[in-house]
Amino acid sequence: MKAKVAIRKIETYQLQPIMEAVGDFLSGIDSVRFEEAKTVLIKPNLLANFPPEKAVTTHPVVLEAIIKYLLKLNKEVWLGDSPGGAGNIKQIWQTTGIQELADKYPIKLVNFASFGVQEVDVNGFQLKISKIVWAADAIINVSKYKTHGLMAYTGAVKNLYGLIPGMIKTEYHKQYPDTDGFGHMLAAVYKAVKHRVVYNIMDGIVGMDGAGPSAGKPRNFGLLFGSASAPSLDYLASSYMGFSLKHVGYVKEALHEDGIIPSGIEFPVSFNSFRLDKVNKQRSHFSSQLLRYVPPKIHLVLEKMFDFYPYITDRCKVCHICVKSCPVKTIEIGEDKLPVVKTDNCIRCLCCHEMCPYQAIDIHKSVLAKLLMA
Repeated sequence: MKAKVAIRKIETYQLQPIMEAVGDFLSGIDSVRFEEAKTVLIKPNLLANFPPEKAVTTHPVVLEAIIKYLLKLNKEVWLGDSPGGAGNIKQIWQTTGIQELADKYPIKLVNFASFGVQEVDVNGFQLKISKIVWAADAIINVSKYKTHGLMAYTGAVKNLYGLIPGMIKTEYHKQYPDTDGFGHMLAAVYKAVKHRVVYNIMDGIVGMDGAGPSAGKPRNFGLLFGSASAPSLDYLASSYMGFSLKHVGYVKEALHEDGIIPSGIEFPVSFNSFRLDKVNKQRSHFSSQLLRYVPPKIHLVLEKMFDFYPYITDRCKVCHICVKSCPVKTIEIGEDKLPVVKTDNCIRCLCCHEMCPYQAIDIHKSVLAKLLMA
């Protein structure tokens, strides 16, 4: 498979330059599915109830540019997602700016959870995927450029995880709590839906580093990416942050699935030696992976010394989203209705940290964890 990634330097969310870039990206789609499609689903990152300036979700101006392009082609446009955890979808549409787009343009907002699921068996994984994947004629995947506490990096491939309805995602976190298992599952999701996705755009104009995907720091990366190949886009974007393929195994697996060799990916010559400056790649999974490379006896000692777990801070607003979103139900309601993490049963998936709309959950780290997770 021949892969090409388009990249534009765009510093702010002004509609006109974004429309020009999106027009160039999408006009190059070589897909009979897209050409014949009557309904096109735009699948952004609507992780949780965060406003655009927090850089957690896909910015509405990027989505607006795509909507305008599709409407000019007389496509019926659907826009939606299935946010994680127990968030209120209508409130999320309002906060993220999605409802405003629906009020402005003749588009349909869709909640993936309301379409039911199709069970598919891919690479040994029994996946429950929203039937919206097959209800729409084509999908445009619009992700957000961020670091990720569990998976190191999140972009186009990871964004497709949102095609699994809300609380089912939580169950998969329980089944596959470690980086490798979860990564293999992400690669299986990609394989299951990739033929329905005609193009991928990633909003990196303002992205996030540090404790992503929701509690990190917004960063003006000034980049907009586009590609028919989600893993090719992710390979380049993650490398610009300073990650290699060994750090993002699910991207490597997706590239292999498509028969793509990284050295064969085409992209603008001006980005040959490009690297973002001082990206904070704070993460958890690198640290535990490092323990694999030490002798067994030392490994047992280090494993006892290496620990991290989420805890609730005084920033908590007592919304109890963390309680509802915990895959193993190890967050309980304590005194004054404040949630408490029972660490003995915690699987360290960091779902609570990811879903908290108030960034009220921090990560406690042992001395060794602090050293390895810096």
